[in-house]
Amino acid sequence: MVTRRIAAGLVAAVLAGSGLVVTGAAAPAAAVAVLERPRCKYRIKHVKTRLNVRAAPHGRIVDKLYPGDVTWGSCKSFGGWRRVRGTEVGRRGFSFTRYLKKIGRR
Repeated sequence: MVTRRIAAGLVAAVLAGSGLVVTGAAAPAAAVAVLERPRCKYRIKHVKTRLNVRAAPHGRIVDKLYPGDVTWGSCKSFGGWRRVRGTEVGRRGFSFTRYLKKIGRR
């Protein structure tokens, strides 16, 4: 965290010294889309051991969720699958909607 602050300070100093002005008003479209995307909070239900998080629907397993875990993900459903973040490794992927209960929204 400290190294990111130092690096940001150095970049700001170089930009200020070169005469290049960067304003906060011009944000990339992708960054704006990420900030405006609604997120939902889910609790894992109907699972006795673990719920797999997959790279794609019916894809390879990239992470796991356990009973009672809480995770964030997309509010949009992809054919019975939802995009969530696993809790064991922290990777994003898809889990089957039947095992996720929506408990909040951001």
